[in-house]
Amino acid sequence: MKRILWTLLLVAVAMPVAAQRPRTRVEWGVVGGINVPDFSTDMDKAEIRDKCGWQAGIVTAINMGAFALEPQILYVRHGLKIQPVGAKKFDLKSSSIDVPVLLSLRLLHPVRIYAGPVFTVMNDCKQKSGGDLLDFSRVRPTLSYAVGGSVVILRHLLIDVRYNGQFRSKHDVLLPDGMQLPEVRSYNVALSFGYLF
Repeated sequence: MKRILWTLLLVAVAMPVAAQRPRTRVEWGVVGGINVPDFSTDMDKAEIRDKCGWQAGIVTAINMGAFALEPQILYVRHGLKIQPVGAKKFDLKSSSIDVPVLLSLRLLHPVRIYAGPVFTVMNDCKQKSGGDLLDFSRVRPTLSYAVGGSVVILRHLLIDVRYNGQFRSKHDVLLPDGMQLPEVRSYNVALSFGYLF
């Protein structure tokens, strides 16, 4: 009888405590938007002009109440033009698959503030020549970072603004004509809209 009473007492104490703890939930959704890149180099023999790009992908979150872990998969497309001195201009397209792993703070509901590393698992740069796209180099590093914030409207609509920066520049980028850029830095600001299911 004592064991039954002790068990009932423990259950009675544990239930309110368990009810106060936020439940862990898994969220997911889709996003898409534009990004404004900034590619630059210290090389005097080349001028770089940026072209507005876009991105789309899947966002997920392990929601723990005040905090959430947000792994994402994004396809990111950038454009840039490189004009080496005394050579023809190259119109380039940079494509990558980025995997941000963000830690978000969710105390100011419905605003979320986040930061975290971004792993670039695929990155290529192509030049259109005639009817072909020639793959020639990588222009972004494999590890970078993102900081930003988002707001959720009507429980499902997501508006996200982020800054993507670099820990380290990309070195020895080879152009299609064989010229080598010793260092290329790339940053971008992205505005995305999404739907959370």
